[in-house]
Amino acid sequence: MEEEGQQQPTTNQQQSSLDILLNLDKQAADLKAQHKNNASYENVVYANWARSEIQSARSSALATKSIFTHCFVAHSLAASPIRCVYAILMLFLAVVIQVVVPFIILITRQPIIDLPNACPNQSSFKTKIIGFALSFYFVFQTLQLCLNKLRGLNFLHSFVDLGFGRSLFLKLGILSQLLGMAGAGGAQYMLNIGNADGAFIVLVLQSLAMNFCLTVDQNLMGHKQGIDTSARVSAVSKDHLLCNGVGIGEDGGSIPQQGFDGIKQM
Repeated sequence: MEEEGQQQPTTNQQQSSLDILLNLDKQAADLKAQHKNNASYENVVYANWARSEIQSARSSALATKSIFTHCFVAHSLAASPIRCVYAILMLFLAVVIQVVVPFIILITRQPIIDLPNACPNQSSFKTKIIGFALSFYFVFQTLQLCLNKLRGLNFLHSFVDLGFGRSLFLKLGILSQLLGMAGAGGAQYMLNIGNADGAFIVLVLQSLAMNFCLTVDQNLMGHKQGIDTSARVSAVSKDHLLCNGVGIGEDGGSIPQQGFDGIKQM
C-alpha cells in the first residue's frame, strides 16, 4: 500500500509534465500558423513570441563567432591598426576558401573532366552506398551549420546598426554562406563521381574537405578572438539598443512594430 501511494504522485507528475509539454507544442503550432496573417505587435502573446525569437537569434549570433561577425564589431582602425589588418587578411582567406575554391572545382570540372559523363550509376554498389551516406551527412550538416550562421548574421544585420561600412561585412558573410553552400555541394558531387573508383578513404577525406570550406570562417577564429567577439556582440545587442535604440519592449507588454516586423522577415 505504501509503495502504491508513493508511485501514484510520480505517475500524476509525469502526466502533468506531459500535458504541459503537449500544451507548449500546441501553443507554438498555433502561433506559427497565425502570426504571419493575424499577428499584431500590440498583442501581448505575439509580442512575447517575437521577443523569444529575437533572443534565440541573438544566441545564434553569439554562438557563431565567425570572422564576419568579428569584423562587424572589430576595433576601429585608429584604435588598433594591427588587429584591423589581421581581421581583413583572415576575411580574405575565408572568402577564398569558402567560395572561390569550390567554384574553381565546379568551373574547371577537374574531378570529372576525363570521364564520359557525370552519372553516379557508373560506380560500384559499395561506392554508391558510401557516397550517398556521406552526401546526406554533408547536406544535413551544411544546413545546420550555415542556417545557424545565417540566422545570427541576419539578426545583427536587421537589429544592430553600427553604420553602413560595418554592415557590409554582414552582407558579405550572408552572401559567402549562400554561395559556399551551393559551390561546396556541387564540388562534393563532382568529387564523389570523379573518385568513385578510388579508395573509400578518399570519399571520406574529400567530404571533410568540403565541410572545412564551409566552416573556415569559424576555424580562423582563435579562442581569445572568439571571447572578445562574443563580448562585443553582447554589448551592442542588448534589448534596449536593438532597432536603432527603439528596443523590443518589456515582457508582458507590446513590442515596437520595427522589431516585430524585423523578426517576421527572418
